[in-house]
Amino acid sequence: MYSVGDYISYGNSGVCEVMGTEVMDSSIGTAVGRICYILRPLHDQSCKIMTPVDNPKVTMRDLISPEETRQLLEDIPQIETLPEQSARQQELSYSKALHSGNCREWLSLVKTLNQRIAVRREKGKKVTATDDRYFKAATEKLIEEFSVVLGMDSTQTKELLMDSFEEM
Repeated sequence: MYSVGDYISYGNSGVCEVMGTEVMDSSIGTAVGRICYILRPLHDQSCKIMTPVDNPKVTMRDLISPEETRQLLEDIPQIETLPEQSARQQELSYSKALHSGNCREWLSLVKTLNQRIAVRREKGKKVTATDDRYFKAATEKLIEEFSVVLGMDSTQTKELLMDSFEEM
């Protein structure tokens, strides 16, 4: 179990702070009588999420360590890009990587899209809405987690991340 004050990655909500636990006593959903975490997403301090401690439907995991973060940033040149596919299959591949909850997958997605966007711009073409949307979403997830783990503000973390891609 997580403790009050812990930061965790919670499904698509991203990094959340564990605010406490309580037993669900109302008839909301199927969580009656179950111990639930009270989570506050980092990106929306006004939001409160209550989820069963043993929720099998949503991935809850510890944040990666500072050492793992630094290693991932060093590994960017070796991280595989996603395979080129038809537009529909490509978007499914993007979605799978984005919803994986895995920082390495997010880096793979960002690396793939970073390269695709650069090629399109070199050819004088606009960035597709799909590429732009997934690039921003994956980048935000990485920045959010890396910021907490490294104790940096989001601006510094974004610079560190983008510098890591430029060094390839």
